[in-house]
Amino acid sequence: MSSLPLEKRKIATDVQNGINKEVPAIHEIWKESRDWSRYTPPPSQQECQIQGAMDAWLDSAGRVGEDLTFLLRLPAHKFWSQIIFDQRLQIILEVMLQNYPRAYDQPDNKHLLDANLRILHKLFLVYLRLSTYKESQTDFFSPEYYAELIYEKYIIDIPKLLDICSLFPDCNKEITKKMVANVFKVQPKYSDDLFSVGETLTKGFDTVTEQLQVVRMSQEDDSAVQELVDILGFVLDIASSLDSLLDVYPPAVHALHPTGFETKLASFYHTSMVELSELMDKFLDNELISLEETVQYTKLLQLARHRTIASFRQFVNVLCLDPLMGESGPNNSSNHQAQHQPNCDIVSVLEDFLGIFTNILQEASFLMDYNTKFPIVNDFEIFEQMGGCSIDPTRKHYILNALCCDTKQESAFNALSERLGDVGGYSDLQGGAMALPPSTSSSGQGSAQPGSSKGGSNQTNSFTDIEIQSMISNVQDLLPHLGPGYVEACLQHYQFKVEEVVNAILEGNLAPHLAKLDQSMERQPKPPEEQALPDIQGRGVYDDDEFDITSRDHVDLSRVHRGKKNKIGSMKDVFEDKRDLESMRDKFARLGIVEDLETMRGEEREYDDEYDDTYDEAAVGQQEPDYRAGLADEQGAGGRKFVLPVALGGGKMMQ
Repeated sequence: MSSLPLEKRKIATDVQNGINKEVPAIHEIWKESRDWSRYTPPPSQQECQIQGAMDAWLDSAGRVGEDLTFLLRLPAHKFWSQIIFDQRLQIILEVMLQNYPRAYDQPDNKHLLDANLRILHKLFLVYLRLSTYKESQTDFFSPEYYAELIYEKYIIDIPKLLDICSLFPDCNKEITKKMVANVFKVQPKYSDDLFSVGETLTKGFDTVTEQLQVVRMSQEDDSAVQELVDILGFVLDIASSLDSLLDVYPPAVHALHPTGFETKLASFYHTSMVELSELMDKFLDNELISLEETVQYTKLLQLARHRTIASFRQFVNVLCLDPLMGESGPNNSSNHQAQHQPNCDIVSVLEDFLGIFTNILQEASFLMDYNTKFPIVNDFEIFEQMGGCSIDPTRKHYILNALCCDTKQESAFNALSERLGDVGGYSDLQGGAMALPPSTSSSGQGSAQPGSSKGGSNQTNSFTDIEIQSMISNVQDLLPHLGPGYVEACLQHYQFKVEEVVNAILEGNLAPHLAKLDQSMERQPKPPEEQALPDIQGRGVYDDDEFDITSRDHVDLSRVHRGKKNKIGSMKDVFEDKRDLESMRDKFARLGIVEDLETMRGEEREYDDEYDDTYDEAAVGQQEPDYRAGLADEQGAGGRKFVLPVALGGGKMMQ
């Protein structure tokens, strides 16, 4: 009987009056009556100040953990019967997925964090059992029955898959990928439902844009600040969920691409991220939020920006770069080798690549930030190395030239960054450049050991203060609750290797002296180092000559003249000096524009010029002799006499 799948198997059980009866393995009779405890998120730092709040939550978390342990210990047929026929249990598990804090919202208190992580680990094991149809050689479902069961009974749906992708990679990323891939493989209807995910997220983008406009036009008060914080949390949740889905299950790109989702994602970044930054700057000016609150909100905004850009990169990888590299997997554009043989039509892939970036050219803010993290020039080099196609230089330069334009995003983000400075260890973008956190692996191979700190403190001098601040910012992008001073101490211990620091903190594998430090510790300013001024020797025009007082004890003062020397003489000598004119006489004589005039004195001065009588006989101002004869001819020809106008004193006929 054990060779049969669970849906066809029957199990003997004792019923009333001692009668044995065979009951289907999946039946309501196997359901246990239990009062399941409801999960609530850990209390905030302010709520923990209330007496008994922390103990109450820890007690509640203990009961939730006991319920999950009870569920995991059930045999396969009772486990599935409990899931299928206990509607309250389904609600409890769904609420737990929805309300569990994400990685960027974990509590600071160590006791709360440890209890919360224990719940997450048990919840991960529960959904691991739910995401496979074959639990063992004896306990399994047929794939067809399992596919219909989880889909029709809403045991797993798209919202739950989004939560699974967001929460469980911290437990084990590789197993989480297999869980999700198995669900999509067994039940193809989930792939069809991804089309609706794109439409739903697009409506969410539009809702955010409308709410931001309402906040901008509304009265500036505490309610507007709370509305802005809610919008920021919503934006971060969308960006994180989408990034987690595409990271855990990259084939989801093929379901979202036909709707043009990547273009809408870039537009959402360009409109919402810049608007959020400007509103925070505005509220900071009006003293509605403090500088520390602004730092906290800006870190969340920066994380949302990183997740959005990483999601878009997944579209480029899956649609364009991965097909070029064959089976090489996700690409980092700087490490490709030309020897990989593509298994696709390079021309069509290149056309998709050019089309994607041509469609987002108007989203300048997003394009600048994306190019900072993933240079587009490197992607073009990949296509050129592959061969088999020719890139249109006009389209290529049209895309690359868009990266040289100034954008509204630069002024918006940089204005807020300049005002925040180094408060709380915050280090934002410089010139639109984004300090994105490096990718980390959950395999644990990069975990730092205590011995790895050897010589770490000696490397401090090899990094500038700006470089250290950038490393601190990279760690805080992933772990924003850590103080800059604490992060700097960890960096020094792990030889300033950011990935090792992040892995050690996430896995709780820190050195003992680091675990005892205050995680909110601020960074201590270093005193400026005194630098010896270089020995600068003055140089002059009189070095080593007879007037050099630095090399001679005595100088002949008679050879020293004060003021300007008179090299010309008196003014009379200046006017009588005709040497310059004499030097130019020959030149002007050859040109024929100068005549020598002879000066005559006394009786020699006679008038010898001939009088010019050319115009003496001209009747200037008089009537011509033939005037009247001509006038008579005109009158005879039907003319009329000239009449002086009245305005000029005339009015009578001239005689």
